[in-house]
Amino acid sequence: MTKQHLVERLAEGVGLPRPEVQAIVDGFLSLVIDAVASGERVELRRFGVWKPVVRKGRHLVTPDGAHEVDLPDRATAVFAPAAEFRTRMSELDLSSIGK
Repeated sequence: MTKQHLVERLAEGVGLPRPEVQAIVDGFLSLVIDAVASGERVELRRFGVWKPVVRKGRHLVTPDGAHEVDLPDRATAVFAPAAEFRTRMSELDLSSIGK
């Protein structure tokens, strides 16, 4: 599902005009991104948690052994689904994934 599909389905479901729903979705996404990027944890009960984490730097060697690269620590975001979300996923018909 794309953001556009999400907006269309929400607009139909709640009976609001698409431009208003688009503004709400865009605002929501901006709030989540801003919060996590500033180090906050964002929790939506029954859905999941976005949180910032630090990925440790590591030392890499190319497969041919010709070059070595040191990757520094870096910040990224992770999403951890809530229990209800995980339960629903465990009940998913695996043949329907990717279609």
